[in-house]
Amino acid sequence: MSKVKIYTLANITPDLLYRQYESMKKFIKDEDWEFIVLNNTAIISPGRRKRIKEICKELKIKCKDVRFRSFISGASYITGWSLNWAYHRFCRWEKDTIHVMIDSDMFFIKDFNFNEYLGDNDLVGVHQRRENVDYVWNGIYFLKGGEIPDKNHFDIRLTTVDGVRTDCGGRTYHWLKRNPDLKIKWIEHTCHNDVSESNLIPESLRADYNPKFNFQFLEDFIIHYRGASNWSKSSDDFVNAKKDYFNKFMDEILYNNVRINEAPELYICKE
Repeated sequence: MSKVKIYTLANITPDLLYRQYESMKKFIKDEDWEFIVLNNTAIISPGRRKRIKEICKELKIKCKDVRFRSFISGASYITGWSLNWAYHRFCRWEKDTIHVMIDSDMFFIKDFNFNEYLGDNDLVGVHQRRENVDYVWNGIYFLKGGEIPDKNHFDIRLTTVDGVRTDCGGRTYHWLKRNPDLKIKWIEHTCHNDVSESNLIPESLRADYNPKFNFQFLEDFIIHYRGASNWSKSSDDFVNAKKDYFNKFMDEILYNNVRINEAPELYICKE
């Protein structure tokens, strides 16, 4: 069984690290795994940078500063550059290691084994498409960074292809095209669906769910909070209501062994 290294970029909402690590300790079933936080704050935000370091020290997890991050501007550019830096700085040199890149607002809600899920695939991820451009979404993907085909050309940054501007992850389009025999496993997921219209939400949590919370579920093993940095400028009342519901949801999952119900009719995956 391969060692698993899980990386997350921490910046705007560092306190989510508590819940994320809590969910990992509860549900990740690989024998040898490690959580590593990439401190992705700008040098003009010393307070958040310090807070992330304090949390990591408290949780006894590794914390690495993303180098040169402050020379990049724009959220998608920053995310793509930082993930790419981490891959080429650490991951592509290590053999027999599964490298996981996961957003800081994703939380495990069911037992999960990365070795079993990856199997003999080259990469696991979420399929993204802009018009005719197919690529790997940056929110979560995992691979054996030191063993994937054509590893030197793996690039998770955004780009423009034939006039089509992609989001972060777009440059994997070129890697996919260069390597047509790659074995990719796409994770099924909900997207902008109103999940309250199905029985996906457990009955004990259904009555208080607001469709505007717009949580995303990756199959039945991850909940994606979405919009934790409040880039949409929602009201304080809404932000607090979403946080309160999320904490209630995670308490039920972590301490009362509640599980979501599979809802294949809501899932989106590659054709």
